[in-house]
Amino acid sequence: MTELLEIVSRLEVAGGKLRLDGECIRYSIPSGDAEARDLLDELREHKPEVTDLLRMRDATPPGVRIIGWNLKEPPIAIEYRAVVTDPAKFASATLGELRERLTNPMRKYGWSVPQLIDRLAQVGVTVALEIDKSSELES
Repeated sequence: MTELLEIVSRLEVAGGKLRLDGECIRYSIPSGDAEARDLLDELREHKPEVTDLLRMRDATPPGVRIIGWNLKEPPIAIEYRAVVTDPAKFASATLGELRERLTNPMRKYGWSVPQLIDRLAQVGVTVALEIDKSSELES
């Protein structure tokens, strides 16, 4: 999935746009751009994975960027005696928790931002914070 993430990124740098419309992928690319057309053709070969990637990207909280998506094969044993049997569902739910934590940094219960990032990493998702509020978020 990380390879697809790179292709999507290259397409967007070239001026292309991708978005989900239900289960359909809508796109626009600069006319006459052969590289963008080739990238789009590559993505078409992996439509289900690209759909999942765009869905996860849409669920990603503002200020967080997915930089790696290499889900491990289940079952995955993670810290705190948990076993993940559906890594994609776990990643989606954890991104939702991360969104909640980032929008409500004063919340005093649940996982901290560093813990949520670690939990994502344990199933194969690497994220980067693009905001500098770490001192507020570690509560």
